[in-house]
Amino acid sequence: MEVFSSVLKMLGGLVLLIYGMKILSSNLKKLSGGKLEQILTNVTDNPFKGLLVGFLITVATQSSATTTIIVVGLVNSEILKLRSAIPIIMGANIGTTVNSQILRLTSISGNSWISLFTPATFAPVILLIGLVAMQRAKNQKAKDIGQMIMGLGILFTGMITMVSMASTFADLPILGEILAKLSNPILGVLAGAIVTAIVQSSSATVGILQALSTTGMVTYATTIPIILGQNIGTCVTSILASIGGSKNAKRIASVHLYFNLIGTVIFMIVIYSYQKLVGFAFWNDAVNMGSIANFHALFNIVSTLILFPFIPALEKLTMITIRDKKDVNDEDANDSDYLSSLNMLDEGVTKIPGIAISNCMIVVKNMANLAEKNYRRAIQLFDIYDMKRMEKIEEREAAIDKMEAKITNYLIILESKNLSSVENSGVTALLKIVSEVEKIGDYALRLAKTAEYANENNIKISEEAKAELNKIYTIVEDSILKTIEVVENKDITLNIEIQVLREISERQREKYKLVHIERLKKGVCNVESGIVFLEVLTICEKIMDHCFNVAIATSNYVTNDKILTKQDYYRKVYKKNGKLLKNKLNEFSIKYEI
Repeated sequence: MEVFSSVLKMLGGLVLLIYGMKILSSNLKKLSGGKLEQILTNVTDNPFKGLLVGFLITVATQSSATTTIIVVGLVNSEILKLRSAIPIIMGANIGTTVNSQILRLTSISGNSWISLFTPATFAPVILLIGLVAMQRAKNQKAKDIGQMIMGLGILFTGMITMVSMASTFADLPILGEILAKLSNPILGVLAGAIVTAIVQSSSATVGILQALSTTGMVTYATTIPIILGQNIGTCVTSILASIGGSKNAKRIASVHLYFNLIGTVIFMIVIYSYQKLVGFAFWNDAVNMGSIANFHALFNIVSTLILFPFIPALEKLTMITIRDKKDVNDEDANDSDYLSSLNMLDEGVTKIPGIAISNCMIVVKNMANLAEKNYRRAIQLFDIYDMKRMEKIEEREAAIDKMEAKITNYLIILESKNLSSVENSGVTALLKIVSEVEKIGDYALRLAKTAEYANENNIKISEEAKAELNKIYTIVEDSILKTIEVVENKDITLNIEIQVLREISERQREKYKLVHIERLKKGVCNVESGIVFLEVLTICEKIMDHCFNVAIATSNYVTNDKILTKQDYYRKVYKKNGKLLKNKLNEFSIKYEI
């Protein structure tokens, strides 16, 4: 019963350890306000700089998982190139070894003034400081700092609990038997990998090993394979983050795995060959917390030194493993790729709000691409009606609706997290953007349904009316494409062009309505064709409105402004860019022969 109680208490200590790391990491990310991502994007020119930044960010956040998830997200968003990301991953692997060096402080003991500097003494002080800081915080930033300090105190408290409970296992024969079996290199590597994959923290696995080392039953023979295995297990986090992502996102996750696998194989060959041929004098000696931390650091530093010159080779290896699909001429070949991007909306990624928001923008862009494709296909139905094409349009619209629902639910989950003011503004703007893009898709389907109605009722539009509609079609198509570009590149300078296109289309629509009335009077068009003509004009007007709404919402996303009404946006833009608007109006009037 006493052993069972000790096991539960040790598990409680492990929970505190992991929870402390999470609090420390999440609050530092909140305080950074998205700057971690910005720092990582500025290291593309120098692999040594990437290595250093990966190390420093991991040390600061106490989590290599945080760094690797951010890197996978940046590569997936095409903000960071694959080769530039590889040294960052290597730096993160070295950075995570600092955690075990911090945890070894719990082994410091002494009866004099040295005891004042042991975690057993200063952990409660850190907790008290964090609590006071939280209680007296006058703003969110101060509260986040207090929570970060609390996280450090909880981390140490968890480790102290684990160490104190581990000592009660010293006399258990079964523990000795388990540890002896884990000295088998294969079993040890598997155990380290599995435990790390489960707890999603290599630091926690090393912490467990360090705590057990206080029993005096953990040897170097047991320690070495477990540490090698936990470096493989920690790759699960980046692999999960890459699921549903781009090819390069999967490749950088593969680099993380290859790096640790190759390093493990090299170490195992060297260590076990030497042990077999010569033998380490200390092989069966008891290991202490400091030695565990040192070997953990040694493995990652040496692996980096060996593989750093081979960064291009690692990149090539992943390119061979995860190949690009060959070009396919089928116009609908990439529809499934757009829909599969929903896999990027993994709830685990909400731990990194900046990346989660960027992933949402990628999915929204894919929604917009599907809507644009439906718009083009719908126009073609007025010339040659094709039942199969109509069915494909309906399939795409169903996919757009599914994507809209998934993104909205995902953003609602994200909104419940502790977001910074910038991230919160981003989520609010995105909810508006995804709603407007979905409406563009709705009207593209409505356009196709109008073509279907015209075909079923044998309604023909006059050549003069067709020429007018073709001008409107081109203006709307260009507006949708510019809207996609705004969403994809956050290029809000294009908003002025979208606004001008909308004004031009409005003028043309009113002009064509009057011309159409004259055609009706002359008998050139009949009532049925007139209904179709006016319906198409109305649909195009609605699509232009929603493109403009996307432009406004994206502007809010980029600038973190409050949601503006169209009237507010008009006043703001005309005040700053009145001359530019007039120039664009003249330019586009010539371009579209209006």
